Amino acid sequence: MNETGLLDGKQEISDYLKGASDYKLKKWIADGMPVLVDNGRWTAHKRNLEDFFQAYTRKRANPDQI
Repeated sequence: MNETGLLDGKQEISDYLKGASDYKLKKWIADGMPVLVDNGRWTAHKRNLEDFFQAYTRKRANPDQI
């Protein structure tokens, strides 16, 4: 990650998200995680990811899944 907070590449994004698997990355993108994928190149901003996860984790867990 550079000084601007920009994450460049799928691996850098995964590393920032504590080593998120491909499965998790794809699931989160399907759920609205703000990542730009242009010609196979992944780009995200850490502040956008933080905002997304702050709202995403605000949901209540389904007791049947615990």
